[in-house]
Amino acid sequence: MSSDASVVQQISAAMSACNLQHQVIVANIANRETRGYQRLKLQFDSAMDSASAPRVVTDRSQAPVTLEQDMVNMSTNLLHYQIMARSLGRYFSVVAAITNPNRG
Repeated sequence: MSSDASVVQQISAAMSACNLQHQVIVANIANRETRGYQRLKLQFDSAMDSASAPRVVTDRSQAPVTLEQDMVNMSTNLLHYQIMARSLGRYFSVVAAITNPNRG
């Protein structure tokens, strides 16, 4: 596998994890008043470089989480996603500049 594909795949996987995290946070916010609802959380295996994808599991911690904390988590997650998207765009800009030196 080329290093280009590896970088793109890693950033893509991280962006997918952020998307899934967003869905989990939204579900927790939407169901916070639902009787019997158990909060969800995204579970990562021991290392991000493992081949397995994160999965959604029931949060058994029973730790109280405020709406404000959920909103902070959502904002943080959005920032992470935006940083990865910009990094990917810059990566492609550098690749384009290298492969097309007469352009620009």
